[in-house]
Amino acid sequence: MTANYIPKRPHKKSREGCQTCKTRKVKCDEAQPTCTYCEKRNLNCIYPIRQDRSKLLTPPTSINSAGPSRDVSPFEKDEATELAMTTKLIMPPWIPPPTLVTSSGGLTLTDMRLLHHWSTITCSSLAIGDAAGTTLQMVVPQLAFENDFLLNAILGIASLDMGRLKPDSQENQKQSVIYRGRAFHGFRNVLPRLEPGTRTYEAALVMSILLVVLYSPNPIVEEDELIIMKWLIFYRGLSVVIKMSSMPDIIKAGSVGPFFRRQITDLKIGPVVPKILVSMLQEIDIMDPDFLMLEYYCKVLDALGILYASLKQDGLGPELYIRVVSWCSYIGPEFTDCATQRRPRALILMAHFLVFIKVVKGLWWLESIPDRDLGKILKMLGPRWAPYLEVPLKASMTTDKDEIAALLLR
Repeated sequence: MTANYIPKRPHKKSREGCQTCKTRKVKCDEAQPTCTYCEKRNLNCIYPIRQDRSKLLTPPTSINSAGPSRDVSPFEKDEATELAMTTKLIMPPWIPPPTLVTSSGGLTLTDMRLLHHWSTITCSSLAIGDAAGTTLQMVVPQLAFENDFLLNAILGIASLDMGRLKPDSQENQKQSVIYRGRAFHGFRNVLPRLEPGTRTYEAALVMSILLVVLYSPNPIVEEDELIIMKWLIFYRGLSVVIKMSSMPDIIKAGSVGPFFRRQITDLKIGPVVPKILVSMLQEIDIMDPDFLMLEYYCKVLDALGILYASLKQDGLGPELYIRVVSWCSYIGPEFTDCATQRRPRALILMAHFLVFIKVVKGLWWLESIPDRDLGKILKMLGPRWAPYLEVPLKASMTTDKDEIAALLLR
């Protein structure tokens, strides 16, 4: 007895789906001009350019023959068909669609080059710690493909980094300005619609910090403009985004949590505050306008004391560097207002913080900031404030990080 043979139902696999569905590995219903999947998600639906199969299968004819046209193909009919189909797949006659599709469309060759630079070089020199570097390399690009403001931000930073490695290239500077403008415009538009717990919210958190990097290495337009002031303003914006959720939830539950760590180890000693700065605040007269700001000056001085304590406990290393980079996140809006008003005592406290930035190693976007801002602050303040600026003045005259560290601990 023989079993009845049931033939397997043939399955025809379509190759005509849109590139967006293929990239995201979803089934495409091939609706034209926009498939259902892309239409529902407001994505850019890109179909591969189709060829006329009849033209591919038509064998060439002899144009010099006096008689009727004859087949001159060296292949048999089946072989010619197979060759034509293979050619259609691997050698399209037009430019193929982009291999990466983002929320704003396909990437250009320049975008691809900068994205590669970001993943291989830039991401490892933006933050402190392996966990933060991995987040920037693996998680942030995925968020960027879904949120064009973040994509433009990382491309702009990669362009700045590439320009640093090729200082004679003007093209990278122009690209950085374009990407920065797109990033800021897109970020501003998405802020009113943010919802905590979403991927766009995580992208906005990362964007809030990357704005600090994106604006730091750029040339100064105004003579008295201070980069450190931009930091305070950007971190104020970050605090607004964070308050929509909570920092513990972001660190524990969010995929970008490692990027928001503000310390690696706990401090075993209390804040160490320089006596000269304590004296500066103690001497504020009740009639001085700064007297109303004394509470906020003291909070900033305590935050500065944590850096001195970290340097004393851990020395020069990642433990100190991560506290220095995240220091502005501890500063309240009241002190930020005093600093933007160029109040002398606020500028002096900022000058002492800038000395700590000078000892940080491995972050290229910080390199030019301390000396540039220190020079401007020292120029703004007159002889009356010179006794409080001895350490910043001496630090501005050296590039030796060990020497600067010894100066801070003196």
